[in-house]
Amino acid sequence: MDLSKLFEMQRELDERIVREKGLDGQNLLPNKVLALQVELAELANEWQGFKHWKTNRQPKEGMLEEYVDCLHFILSIGLNGNIGTIEWEQIEPYKAKSTIQQFIGLFEYTSRLLEDITVYVDIWSSFIGLGEMLEFTWDEVEAAYMRKNAVNHHRQESGY
Repeated sequence: MDLSKLFEMQRELDERIVREKGLDGQNLLPNKVLALQVELAELANEWQGFKHWKTNRQPKEGMLEEYVDCLHFILSIGLNGNIGTIEWEQIEPYKAKSTIQQFIGLFEYTSRLLEDITVYVDIWSSFIGLGEMLEFTWDEVEAAYMRKNAVNHHRQESGY
């Protein structure tokens, strides 16, 4: 996957949002970290594998969209001045023993990010591993990112 292209697309969207919403000079990192955690929770909810109380726990169609929403915020966090971008080749996917543990690990890393920016690489490794565990191909992830990025730009045009 060409992360430099995705980082550039995210940079354009982020700059547009900051400019149009009058957010210049504000520290948006805490907002982005919380947004990532919310999107991870939405992804887990779509996956449903932790819902032992349900009879029908089939993953819903929205998993890829939620995964890509997470990707938007991971990219955006990397664009924050003190963190930096990452290259695909730098990422070694990490997979926990279960998908539940994978989600929990991602929540732990994101919770530490504001105090320890070095966990950003761990977030990427775990996030890529999660995508593999959810059986997404990187071609479909990249294509879904492109679609969602266009939607997000359209939302800005519509006063979202």
